[in-house]
Amino acid sequence: MTWSLGPPPPPPRRRASRLTWLVGGLVFLLVIALGALSLVWFTHRSSPADDSLLAGQLTRSFPTAPNPSWTVTAEQMGGDRFVSGLATEGQYGALGAVTDGQTIVTIVGGPFTTLGPSHRVLGVDASTGTTWRLDRTVRGCSDTIVEHSIACRGDSDVYFIDTRTGTLTATVSLPISQSSYEIAYNGSAAFLHSYSSTDRSTTFYKVTPEGLEWQRSVVLPEQFPGSGDASTFTATADLVASASVYGVVISADDGRVLLNRPASWTVARLLDGALGLVTGQVSNEVVTNRTVTVVRPDGTVHDTPGGSVVVPHVAVPEQQNRVLVDTDYVDLTDGRSLWTTDSASGERFGAAVLGDNRELIVVDLQAGDLVALSAASGAELWRSPISDSYRSSGFAVTDGERIIATTPDGGLAAVDLATGAPVWVRSPAAIGNASSVGDSEHGPVLTFAAGDHLVTVTTTTITGFAATGGTAVVPGTARSESAGSGGAVGGDQYVTPCGTPPIFTPQSFRTSPNGLDVEMTVTAQCPGGDVLYGPHTRISITDGGHLVASGTFDLAPVPVVVPPPQGAGSATTIVLTYPAGTFFRLPDTLPPNGSASATRFLVECDPGVTSGVAPRLSVRDVGGDAPPVAATGPSLPDGADPSATSIDALRLQADSDRAFILANLNNRWVAQLSSKRPGLFADGRTWDSRAILEEFLALRLRFKDARLLYSDEWNVFSYRGWWVTVAAVTFPGPDAANNWCRTEGFDPDHCFAKLVSTTASPDASTKYWG
Repeated sequence: MTWSLGPPPPPPRRRASRLTWLVGGLVFLLVIALGALSLVWFTHRSSPADDSLLAGQLTRSFPTAPNPSWTVTAEQMGGDRFVSGLATEGQYGALGAVTDGQTIVTIVGGPFTTLGPSHRVLGVDASTGTTWRLDRTVRGCSDTIVEHSIACRGDSDVYFIDTRTGTLTATVSLPISQSSYEIAYNGSAAFLHSYSSTDRSTTFYKVTPEGLEWQRSVVLPEQFPGSGDASTFTATADLVASASVYGVVISADDGRVLLNRPASWTVARLLDGALGLVTGQVSNEVVTNRTVTVVRPDGTVHDTPGGSVVVPHVAVPEQQNRVLVDTDYVDLTDGRSLWTTDSASGERFGAAVLGDNRELIVVDLQAGDLVALSAASGAELWRSPISDSYRSSGFAVTDGERIIATTPDGGLAAVDLATGAPVWVRSPAAIGNASSVGDSEHGPVLTFAAGDHLVTVTTTTITGFAATGGTAVVPGTARSESAGSGGAVGGDQYVTPCGTPPIFTPQSFRTSPNGLDVEMTVTAQCPGGDVLYGPHTRISITDGGHLVASGTFDLAPVPVVVPPPQGAGSATTIVLTYPAGTFFRLPDTLPPNGSASATRFLVECDPGVTSGVAPRLSVRDVGGDAPPVAATGPSLPDGADPSATSIDALRLQADSDRAFILANLNNRWVAQLSSKRPGLFADGRTWDSRAILEEFLALRLRFKDARLLYSDEWNVFSYRGWWVTVAAVTFPGPDAANNWCRTEGFDPDHCFAKLVSTTASPDASTKYWG
């Protein structure tokens, strides 16, 4: 794959899930000269849920600098670094990854210069950061994910893997003893190839999950000058291409040869499923008549004079048949050159990030700049040095209003798409891009648009960032022109802080492993809207005078923008997470979601002390939803009594759980997890009502259905005044309950069998173990 050919474009909408890895050819050559290497398994993104948006763009906006929502390190996954799964790049220890907009797939392994026995395929869910790892040695993976499936190969097998779960769906023994470790995949079959120096031929193999379907040998043409170390091997639904110092394209269906010419190792994937190669005539190791050769899915071949072709990674429909051939913008439908630009520092551009009806965003590789060219004339609109790291890392991504790319120092930054003006910056440390010991330089960074998440990949860390604004817009349009933009108004009407805090209205309560999640609608009390941006914003929820949750939220990195209260889209929806120590009540002790009694909730917002100027955000940055945010710590409202609040919460919880216990646990054996009373000294501490409540809530989050009893109300307890927690799993007898305790990792002092009953006596109602 090639940098000079640009990142592969998104596939046609009928193949919305086909994605592609792309490696920068010019980058490859340049970084070898610099002694460092990073290559991109660049992706074709699946079509967004909103059909008005473009395949490959972010589906939500990033008007302000995001904070990491999850992080995965190579060390956590049992390796030292992340490397490319493309065999020809992995052998150099290059960084690489591929995504289908849902899962990031890469290789995790040791610090070897070749993919070896320590390397495993790793998948990361782009929304949640959950991971899987295939426990098989791999030598290479395909550059595409198709319909949530990828193909990889080991020493003697081909693996077909479900990228959502890491499940090995099929394993096929290799049909050949020796071959290149390259592998391609088009959703229905994997393709391999082997080279024979005896007759200068290459043999292609088509392998389905059922086994070898066919093999075809092709005698190779005269080759381009070069060693052949750099190569591309890729497949579409209709075509298979191998490019090194020659270019061969065959039919994916039956192996018919469609192209067989001297060529460079670059391949471009066009939006209609065609493949573009740079071919030429060779005499005495001199190449003349360089030509951009396009092989269409139907097998027809079209030639255009030129030495490179750059395909926009994201493009509006009007630009999808247009590419840069050297510095000419060419319409492939008729071969016309629409304009020529002199903005390239060399003879060609390194990549095209975006093509819309206003601008074409390209990478000037030699200058290390992002450049915006007029889509109508090719005139330079702006230039930003933000992408100097394109010499060794991935392409930029867009939310339709900004371009987000890596910075020269290895960080991350956004610039305004229309003007090139800086918007925000994140440091290398914020994306896990640590410099090597004794080296002040940071490593390369890859950026990926994965639905509503921005994902960065460094050699040691993969980081996901949730959006900080509303629904994204189509690039090159105003927010008011784009469907699905959350009903926001167009223009530059700015939201400013209101002197009266906005109204928070709880819509639902639910628990998660992170704590209590509360979905709120937020309505401004000033006609101009509102913005909350304080680093110590306290938000407290009470229910009929009883405190439900209260915590401090750092809103400085991700301000909450609330639109004006009139008209459609006049409220923002946000999910606030209250972690352990910041909430007192569970959803089953609160009014049901949507209940009329939910109006009794009172939410108090105290913005706290803010410093500096309020962020300048326009209503076009407002969508229906704000990004979720978690409390950084507890903060009680004035006059709150944590002891009394905890006692109230314990009483309400025991009352709520009693009906469940009577219906489901009465006269059954369960596992008792805790028994505490205020003033008890145990586990190195003196327990009070708040500590007892926090322990119960932690057990409830861990086991999802732990229940609370008050010993005075159950005959099986001899002592009074104790709060008892049991797991809501029943067993046929005490031994089974104690076995469950062992399995869950408890010791005998913290889990044992207990009979729950309203009629039995304490005698024989408890059985210890150990």
